[in-house]
Amino acid sequence: MSLSPHHAAAAGSPPVRPSGTAIAVAFGALYLIWGSTYLAIRIAVETVPPFSLAGARFAAAGAAMLLWRRFRGGVPLPTPRQWLGAGSVGVCLVLLSNVCVVFAERTLSSGVTALFAAGTPLLIALFNGHRTGTSLGSRRAIGLALGTAGMILLGSATFAAVHDVTPLLLMAVASVAWAVGSTYGRGWSQPTDVMMASATQMLVGGVLATLVGVAAGELSWLHGHTISWQSGVAWAYLSVVGSFVAYPVFQWLLSVADATAVASYTYVNPIVAVALGVILIGEVVTPRTLLATAVLIPAVVLVVTGAPKRELEVKEEV
Repeated sequence: MSLSPHHAAAAGSPPVRPSGTAIAVAFGALYLIWGSTYLAIRIAVETVPPFSLAGARFAAAGAAMLLWRRFRGGVPLPTPRQWLGAGSVGVCLVLLSNVCVVFAERTLSSGVTALFAAGTPLLIALFNGHRTGTSLGSRRAIGLALGTAGMILLGSATFAAVHDVTPLLLMAVASVAWAVGSTYGRGWSQPTDVMMASATQMLVGGVLATLVGVAAGELSWLHGHTISWQSGVAWAYLSVVGSFVAYPVFQWLLSVADATAVASYTYVNPIVAVALGVILIGEVVTPRTLLATAVLIPAVVLVVTGAPKRELEVKEEV
């Protein structure tokens, strides 16, 4: 598992470049898994309250990963400063971002939610440029422009059917919080082991989201309602695959690749959502969708391959 630049320096070992195959596999896993979680959230939130859904999912995955790394991997527990830094990232990515997504999907379809989240790479490119002092570069600028055009093409007719702006505002908060945690959070004090850092982020964010849910009275909601087996399966998928597996992959990619390139998964999410709709519920693929997909694929390639060289420097393997 790789470390971020400041982690590598702290470890005191010469940097070793992770293989291109490992990075490609990680990108593919992130694209497929997080592309499917929007549909899983939409199913789970039908009978599970939002804060409990997001909070319990990340708290369970974070606790399991922390115990695993501590007792099976021999990784030391975070210091108080690392708890604060990693926990702050967890607040951004879980409490302020994922919870807002869950709330939005109470009224929005998973496809619309994924489309709205696809604006996040633009924010991450802006914040990351400010953080590192680097420019986008022509390839990446073209890729972001193509990606935005593809999202507009794919979502123009869909967004016209959304009449309540509240869930869209929640998605705006989610996008900003995710962009802040993914960029500026890289400089906050965290455990040197990426898995332990991911566990700390998920545990803190999940526990806080759960506590907010308790304060909002979700326990009484749970007592008075029955959780369907479909929601239960979706919650288990989100916890195990969406959190325990994909979240550390996301954090690892942030430590070895440019944040804007990592954020390209949001361009792939709607494609995955459309594919799942065709396979699982028999949705029809329209010419607009095919055209948007043809625009989005080269956009992803340009964004991923157009990172500034100094942002792609290797980070240590542990």
